[in-house]
Amino acid sequence: MEIDLIRFDREVARAARAWRAALDDVTRRGPAPAGADQDGATAAEARARLENPLDPFRRVSARTTYLELTGTTPSLGAELGLASQAEASAPDPTGLAAPLADWVYTLTLERVVWADRLRLAAAWHAASLFIDVPEPARMSPHEARLRLLADPTDAGRQTFAEVLARGAGGVADAARILVERRHEAARRLDEARRLAVEIPCDPPDAALGAAEALLQRTEPMLQPAATWHGALGRAVGRDAASGWPARLGPRWLEELFRPTGLTEGLAIDLGPLPRPLGAASFARALARFGAALARADGARGPFALGHAPCDLQRARRAALFGGLVADPVFCARALGLGRGRALDQARATAQSLVLSLRLDAATVGLTLRGGPDGGGHVLLLAARDRKDRFEEATARALGAPIPGTLAGVVPALEPDAAVRLAGALLAARDRRDLIERFDEDWFRNPRAAEALRDEDSAPRAPASETSGRASAAALEAGLDEMMRSLASL
Repeated sequence: MEIDLIRFDREVARAARAWRAALDDVTRRGPAPAGADQDGATAAEARARLENPLDPFRRVSARTTYLELTGTTPSLGAELGLASQAEASAPDPTGLAAPLADWVYTLTLERVVWADRLRLAAAWHAASLFIDVPEPARMSPHEARLRLLADPTDAGRQTFAEVLARGAGGVADAARILVERRHEAARRLDEARRLAVEIPCDPPDAALGAAEALLQRTEPMLQPAATWHGALGRAVGRDAASGWPARLGPRWLEELFRPTGLTEGLAIDLGPLPRPLGAASFARALARFGAALARADGARGPFALGHAPCDLQRARRAALFGGLVADPVFCARALGLGRGRALDQARATAQSLVLSLRLDAATVGLTLRGGPDGGGHVLLLAARDRKDRFEEATARALGAPIPGTLAGVVPALEPDAAVRLAGALLAARDRRDLIERFDEDWFRNPRAAEALRDEDSAPRAPASETSGRASAAALEAGLDEMMRSLASL
C-alpha cells in the first residue's frame, strides 16, 4: 500500500465534513435553482448548493482508492460486476486502513448518488401540494409533514395526512430511485461492505433480531390508534408539557449542563433545533446535543479512528441525552416539577418515545428485510409487494397502517435506522451504569461529565461496542434494561 494513511485520514475528514454540511443544507432548505433567491441566498450560493460536494475530493471517494485500501486487485471479472481477486493486505501498524476503507466506501457511494439526493430534496421542497382548508394554498411536502406534526387537532392532522398521501408521489418516487441507485452502486463496489458499515452489529442479523424483540416486548404498551396520523400525534408528546421553556434554543441546553463542565472547551454545533411542539421536540434537541457532544469530544488522534460513517458512539450519546425527558429525576430537578407531577410527565413522555422506537424498529425491518424471501429494502420491491409490506410493518409499529403511497416519505427510510436502534438499546445500559456510579441525578454530576468525556475521547478498540459494533448479547441486555426502566415508571 502506497497511501500515506495519516495524511489521507486528514483528507477524508475534510471530505466527510464537506459532504455532511452540504447534505444537511439541501435536506433542510432544498436545492435552490441557480439565480433563485431562497432564504437570502445569492445566485453563486444557490449554484454552489447544486454542486457535488465530493467532486473536489475524488481521491477519497473513488473505487480505485477503495480497492487499494482493501488490498483488492480488480480483474476482468470485477469490472463486469463479478467476484474480484484479493491480495493479502500489507501490514498496517496505524490501524487506519480498515476504518478509512469504510469512509472511502461511504463517500464513493454518496458521490455517485448526489444527483439523486438533490432530486429527493427538490421533491420535498417543491410547492406541489394543494390544500383548501382553512383557505386555498400551495405547500411543499416538507411543510405539510411539519404541519401534520404541529397541528394539535385530529381534524387538522387528518387534513395534512390526506394531502400528503395524495400528493407526495414525487417524494416517494425520488426516494425509491435513490435507494435503487445506491444499492446498484453498492453491488458494483462491495455489497458486503455496505452491510458492515450501515449495520453496527455483529452479526448484522442482530439488528433485525433486536428490532423484532423490541416490537414484541413493547406491544403491550401500544395504545389503540384509529389512524396513523393520530398515533404520530401522540408521539409528539403534547400531553407532557410541564416545565419546558417557551422557546427551544441553545441557551437552555447550555444552562442545563454548564455547572458540570460537560462542554467546557468544546465547540458544540447543534445546528437548527426543532420547533417546540411537545416533549418529543425537547427529546430531539437533547439527542442532538448528545450527538454533537460525541462528535466534538471524539477520540483524540486520526479522524477515522474516532468517527465512523454510521457512528454507534454518537447514536448512544444521542439516545442517552434524548432519553432524559422520560426520566422522573430529570423532570423533577431540571424542570422543577414536584415528585408526583414529574413521575406523571415521565410516564407520558416514555409512551411517546416508545412509539418512536417502535417506528425505528419497523424501519430496520423495512430497510433490511423487504420481501417474502427475507432480503432487501422495501423500496426495491414491486409496487404491490412494497405497499403490502410497508402497511403491514407500520400497522404493527403504530397500531394503524401508514398508506403504502407514503413508503419512503413517512418515515424516511434512510440507512441509519439500525445504528439509531442499536444506540438506543446500548444507551439504556449506559444510563444504568451512570446511575450506579454517580446516582440518579448523574446529569448534574461533574464526575459523571468527566467520565463521559473520558470515554468519548479514549482510543476506540476495533470490533468493540465503543468503536462501532454491538453484539447480539449487548443489544439484548440493553433491551432488558430499557424494559426494566419502563416498568419502574
